[in-house]
Amino acid sequence: VFLPSTKEPNYFSRDDVFRRGAGWYGRLFAPASEGQLVGEASVSYTSPDRCEIAADRMVALVPRAKLICLVRQPIERLRSHYRHQVQRGREQRPFAEAILDPDAKYVAQSLYYKCLKPYIDRYPRDQICVVRMEDLSADPPLAWNQVLQHLGLTLRPRPSGAYNVTGDKGGFTRVMLWLWESGFHRPLMRLPRPLRRLGKPLLLRQDPQYRQLVEQSSRSVPKELVGLVREDVYRLEDWLGRDTPLWERSRYPGS
Repeated sequence: VFLPSTKEPNYFSRDDVFRRGAGWYGRLFAPASEGQLVGEASVSYTSPDRCEIAADRMVALVPRAKLICLVRQPIERLRSHYRHQVQRGREQRPFAEAILDPDAKYVAQSLYYKCLKPYIDRYPRDQICVVRMEDLSADPPLAWNQVLQHLGLTLRPRPSGAYNVTGDKGGFTRVMLWLWESGFHRPLMRLPRPLRRLGKPLLLRQDPQYRQLVEQSSRSVPKELVGLVREDVYRLEDWLGRDTPLWERSRYPGS
């Protein structure tokens, strides 16, 4: 399997990237060896405000694509999303205030069935594989084997590393946020690890305000928001034809 070095190309979801054309997108996979499966992963393809147009563009270019959607417990995903935005320096509001803002998409992006519906409407059922993130680290590796089967690959050991654990990271300073959003951080990532460690105090922060915001993400979520998530999970379970719930019912008040 080959994945391009460009993480999250966002080709089908971002208009400015899509205007580069199919030739540009195809060249991302040019280094692949003959016979390799090729793929990429872009979270924005299931963004609530971009999933419709992304699905339209995707089915037009790659109608035979095998789609894999990795989902985690939706309330925990919401909390992780908030921590990620705090870490990036894009969110300064308390957790309870931020998640009630519909423009922030914390809840909307946890409505998995709603975000997947454009793909469900356009792709055959056997081309869509939904995998729980919690199952990737389970023993036996049922989710990992499910992905291999979906792609028509033989059984092989799963990766053991865990990356991008937001709760363990420092917050971005203004300089780091500018470097990240401008793309100038990429050359820094190629520096030797000792040099990167020296630069961390200048680019990342661990001040009390940042830690307080991160810790707030463990607070309870209003029942009305949890209700929206719960109903969406039920619809996803119905579509998947599951005999057992995706997640414990006790996690959804009122169920």
